[in-house]
Amino acid sequence: MTDEANQNQFHSVTQSSESTFADIKKVASDNIGQMLQDLQAFEIAIKFEKIPEIYRIYNGRLHDELDRTSNQNHEIDRLLAQKLHDSFMAKFPFMVHAEKVSETMNYYKLSEYYHQRPVIGLDSSIPEIFVIPEIDGEWQRFMRDSEGNLPDEEIITVENQMNELDAKNISAKTEIAKIDEELRELKNKEAAIENTKGFFNRSKVDEELEPILRRREELETKREEWLPYLDNMDFTKNSKLQIQQQIKQLRLKRAIVEKESRLLQKYFGGPEAMSEQLTSFLAEYLTPFEEVPTND
Repeated sequence: MTDEANQNQFHSVTQSSESTFADIKKVASDNIGQMLQDLQAFEIAIKFEKIPEIYRIYNGRLHDELDRTSNQNHEIDRLLAQKLHDSFMAKFPFMVHAEKVSETMNYYKLSEYYHQRPVIGLDSSIPEIFVIPEIDGEWQRFMRDSEGNLPDEEIITVENQMNELDAKNISAKTEIAKIDEELRELKNKEAAIENTKGFFNRSKVDEELEPILRRREELETKREEWLPYLDNMDFTKNSKLQIQQQIKQLRLKRAIVEKESRLLQKYFGGPEAMSEQLTSFLAEYLTPFEEVPTND
């Protein structure tokens, strides 16, 4: 390659490198400029408590940096939690703060009903409003259906277990007698087959014994299952106590959900209306408000 060609190639590479570096510098400058703008906007949002703007910046690309610098002691977390709490209580004054789960998570009760437990959760870090999952599950299980009927399936199922326990106590003696009789017959068959066993028919005898032995094992297992109902009064007593306690707990949960359902109806107009109102509140809370200019 000639010196002139080498020089042209060098100039080409140099120009390309300069162009690339200029692009990189511009991108870096733009990014830093945007970060500075966001930091300044965040400072103003914090100062004037512009909640939608705080969430926009804090949950955006500067989240990690702001979390390390401005939220080391949960300052932002506390601000967001307090503002959400204040707005929530202003909108729904019948709600009662019940528990601070974390710096950003709080639970609320429906009124001061003495049996009431927290049902609504507020997570100010997202932000989000939700029915506590455990409570939501119980509402699904025990709340009246669209026709106003109480769900009885679980209680009926447990009550049937009590009936089955009584039936097994009555039937245990008869069932064990039947099992013992069949076991005696199987033992007689087994003995008769064993008596025919010889050197040349051992394999055939083992095949004949296999279903008998399998059936014996099944019956002995069933006998063990029946024995507690016949001989162990403590087993029966404890089983009944457990079932009665389970029925009591189910009825108590259903009664609490019934009370909560009436409170939802009283304060919101029902579960679906509550969901709509909470969703609407959160959307309004996160909607930036336009400042009205004033004439000096």
